[in-house]
Amino acid sequence: MELRKAIARRTSVRCYTTSRVPKQLIRDLVKTCYLAPSAGDIHPYRIVIVTDERIRGALADACLGQRFVAEAPVSIVFFVDLTSSGRRYGRRGTELYCLLDVGAAVENLMLAAVEAGLGTCWVGAFDEAAVGALLEAPLNWRPVTIVPLGKVSGKARHRPAPFLKDMLYFESCHRRWTRD
Repeated sequence: MELRKAIARRTSVRCYTTSRVPKQLIRDLVKTCYLAPSAGDIHPYRIVIVTDERIRGALADACLGQRFVAEAPVSIVFFVDLTSSGRRYGRRGTELYCLLDVGAAVENLMLAAVEAGLGTCWVGAFDEAAVGALLEAPLNWRPVTIVPLGKVSGKARHRPAPFLKDMLYFESCHRRWTRD
């Protein structure tokens, strides 16, 4: 699939079938994360794959009751190892660079999932302490996002992108980009 088509087809999916996702496919998708750019090539994120139904249910509870997290056959939890980026980049590394690195990795994963015919959703609303405790994370690991993954059930709702004219500026923050 062409990259632009995958980008256009990617949407946030909140309804999944119970079809199992093969472990090799999960592994192949996760490998795309490590192809993403990373500040200092550190890749400070750690990824936990969750397929156990009981744990997925507890994750959904930690995600403020978002039940689709439990319904997806796989949840991929991204943590950052705060010492990795901090060691090299100090405060900026622990407060910014590691989060940008996760963002790039998650986008790679989501686009690869589209190519594989699977749906995903970027979940950021959750209780960090509950997720960390549930997955027995070391104290220096911070959960950043959870990505449910699976076959799409029904028709995924696709929201149109925001208008470019409302987001794009030229040369300064006070000059809107306009058509030439």
